[in-house]
Amino acid sequence: MHMEEPCFNFLRTKQTLGYHVYPTCRNTSGILGFSVTVTTQATKNNSELVDKKIEEFLLYFEGRMRLLTEKAFRTQVSALIHIKECEDSCLGEEVDRNWNEIMTQQYLFDRLAHEVEALQSLTKSDLVDWFQAHRGKERKALSIHVVGFGEQEGDSGVQQSVLSEIYQLTFLPPSSYMKNTSYIRDIRNFTLMLNLLPYHKILK
Repeated sequence: MHMEEPCFNFLRTKQTLGYHVYPTCRNTSGILGFSVTVTTQATKNNSELVDKKIEEFLLYFEGRMRLLTEKAFRTQVSALIHIKECEDSCLGEEVDRNWNEIMTQQYLFDRLAHEVEALQSLTKSDLVDWFQAHRGKERKALSIHVVGFGEQEGDSGVQQSVLSEIYQLTFLPPSSYMKNTSYIRDIRNFTLMLNLLPYHKILK
């Protein structure tokens, strides 16, 4: 929530990298993380350049958090608490939330109340320390680039049904922007070398 507006302002308004720019919190089998997504035109911006600009934004955002006043921090925390305390707008929201607890076998049906309790005790230093810990030299980050090619979307003369298209994945060589990164050429072989983390249940 705190990252949404500055993310859009930095990457969309100032850098004009694309219309779809947003940060996302992730919970993958109990492993928490966050991502920044930028959908841009392949004919306008190089994906490696976009990746570099995302890194610049995260550096800028860290400085922004340091300058955040305690009053502004408490205002944002209070707004998030208010959102979590709001009643469901329809029965479907409650069903989806509780069904997710059942599907993941966690059964923490009062999860929102626990999150509110945690937010009430959260401090600005907690937030800054957490961000620095996950942005330092020991951080783990994965940058995914998907680049289209061929006929541009909306071009005239493209009559063939998309159902008959055969898609092929072609790995592109890294550019000079990515010289300090580890380039993954074989996804399956790379994942086989990784440690398999057990499914983690967030119960408190």
